[in-house]
Amino acid sequence: MGKLKQYLNKIKNRYRSIGINSIIKSYKPSFGSINFPFINSEGFSAYKSFAYACINARAENICKAKFYLYEDIPGRHDKEILKHPFLDLINKPNIRNQTFRELIYRIAVSLDLYGNSYLFIQRGEDKKPKGLYFLPTKNVRIKLNSNMTEIDGYIYNASGKEINYSKDDIIHFLIPDPENNFTGKATIEGFNLTLEIDYLQNLYQRNFYRNDASPGMIIEVEREMMEAEFERFKEKFRALYEGAGNTGRTLFLDSGAKAKPFQAHPKDVEILNARVWIRDEIMSIFRVPKIILGVTTDVNRANAIQQLRTFNDNVIRPFAKLTIESKINIFLKENYPDENLKLIMEYDFENDRELQLKAYELYMKYGIATIEELREMEGL
Repeated sequence: MGKLKQYLNKIKNRYRSIGINSIIKSYKPSFGSINFPFINSEGFSAYKSFAYACINARAENICKAKFYLYEDIPGRHDKEILKHPFLDLINKPNIRNQTFRELIYRIAVSLDLYGNSYLFIQRGEDKKPKGLYFLPTKNVRIKLNSNMTEIDGYIYNASGKEINYSKDDIIHFLIPDPENNFTGKATIEGFNLTLEIDYLQNLYQRNFYRNDASPGMIIEVEREMMEAEFERFKEKFRALYEGAGNTGRTLFLDSGAKAKPFQAHPKDVEILNARVWIRDEIMSIFRVPKIILGVTTDVNRANAIQQLRTFNDNVIRPFAKLTIESKINIFLKENYPDENLKLIMEYDFENDRELQLKAYELYMKYGIATIEELREMEGL
């Protein structure tokens, strides 16, 4: 951690002149706040770089689920329902032409970023659901009852206008927070300063190359300048010598001014190694394997397949069942109370086709399965 502190301090020193130090001082994470991903007014967002890639990968895999509706019959096998108003609803959830998979994707992204996500239930004249609309999480506030013991409703800010929704008209998805019964805890709250360092590294490299990959300069003069004179000198110097467009220009200074390098080359602060360390920590918090992000270091075919299977079985499936499937089943019980409905989200891991065909050959060779049984396995 000592090297990491030195590294961050060097980046901070490099950008004191553009106010980056004020950004760092003002960094006060508001965990549980609806605006947590936007750390400050400068626009630093956690939904970028490696974090964006991980959140996007998780959401894309979560929305791959196949949805099955069953009648939950005690003591008997569940009976699959193939025709029902709810199936019609998820087949066309709203008039915006958003698919149910798109809604699930938006829900998954919001859960990782905010810990909460909301769907508005539009109702018909019979009070039955006829539409599902995603509400951007940043614009939603929870309203508790007078005793602060239960959720009384939700307030949605639509372009400055507040709309009150009954709690019965909102599906509230959340990642359970052990410290709060009403709101969720975002996945990104598992980070300390990692996302900020990732941001600062990118900012450092961007400005380094904007300056023609040249180190900063210190200009020393032999006498004290008046403020107006100093500002004129500074603006003239920047116009003549800063930026890639002015590369190679001969530097002329007067009044006894001297120039000398100020900042070390980026290799001296080991940016590459630090980037790899940050990437790996972000991936570990989101539990996304390297192969998902296209990182092939230390990955071969055998462990790649195992990583994908583990990601599917131990990350995507449990997360979806805990945060999404469970809430949809509450929605079914509340809106179709006499039908004993149950939704199941299934995730089928795609088998390695080559290995599967080799297994079929062995089944045939040693009489493990007949040709008819193999045809049935293939759905023929």
